[in-house]
Amino acid sequence: MKQVIFSGKFKTLAPFCSSDPTDKNTNEVETRKISVHYDGKKDNIPFLSPNTIRSNLRDNIAKDIVEKFPNQLGYKELLFLTSGGNLEGKEEKGKALKTREVFERIKEIRENNIVASIFGGALFHLNKLIPGKLSCGVGYLICKETMKRDDLPSFETYVGKELQFVRSDDTDRWEFFSALSEEGIKDKEEYEIKYKESAKQRQEEKKKKTNGVKTENTESFLEDQEGEQKEEQKKVPKIASSQMIWEIKDYVVEGATFKHELLLVNPTLREVGAIIRAYERFSEFPYLGCFKNIGFGKMQVEYTIKAIENDEKTELGYIKIEDIKKFGIDGDGAIQALAEYKEYLNNLTYDMIRI
Repeated sequence: MKQVIFSGKFKTLAPFCSSDPTDKNTNEVETRKISVHYDGKKDNIPFLSPNTIRSNLRDNIAKDIVEKFPNQLGYKELLFLTSGGNLEGKEEKGKALKTREVFERIKEIRENNIVASIFGGALFHLNKLIPGKLSCGVGYLICKETMKRDDLPSFETYVGKELQFVRSDDTDRWEFFSALSEEGIKDKEEYEIKYKESAKQRQEEKKKKTNGVKTENTESFLEDQEGEQKEEQKKVPKIASSQMIWEIKDYVVEGATFKHELLLVNPTLREVGAIIRAYERFSEFPYLGCFKNIGFGKMQVEYTIKAIENDEKTELGYIKIEDIKKFGIDGDGAIQALAEYKEYLNNLTYDMIRI
């Protein structure tokens, strides 16, 4: 089995915060933590989320394809490229397909659509999930607690406290939705109606299950709880959506380093090149996490790329992002991989990415 490993690190060039779910009443945000046990203690240490990295890579490859087909994309194609699709609003015609037909279609999609092959996704018209080839690791903070080395500083050295700012911006991802065709816009509207109906049905089913075991006492208790929640909501001042005050409870300071690894299983060379290209695009706007609009999350990135086959390692090359639009690549294997991806993109037709 052939594997390609990207081994490297992210270094913060600005404060970084990757949030837990926000309290919608207070807009308080805390950076995500992972529990690490060391020297008899348990510490909640900031980490770089695999979902943050993975979604950024997917978006950057998707942008190459979206830009190739302006105002042509259907909504299913756009949703799959940027978000991995969805199994909500399943189509009846998908249920009628034979298993062989479904798997032949999945094979065809994976061969033609490089985003499907690398990242996988959900095909709601086939009612199936496509597995991807990419495994994205956790970005571990390099510190005493994670590396088990007393010569490194404690993670607390890299944590800042208490910031506040007023946010006023539009978060609609226009660069993607502006690529929709007129038919794609109609599909988007229809899909959103299906999604809302499906979500409403799930809520009603959940409510029925809960209500099915109610007694008079539990009903009274729930009513009391609802009354208390409403009273609490009255006490909290409402914040206009156009001007939100954000409270950052903690964040990672500039100068912290996260160790990271990506693994591709049985990739083609052009798929390795797609990941390299994603980082080339990332160099145009090298920010991750929350609050990018106020300069948070600026990153320096470097990876060594190695192929492993039959327990033998071959170095393909090296990539590095020094700063904005400062992307470097070295090594014949890495350069060839990027060239093969660009050839794929050059020869890509709309039918090849059609879902």
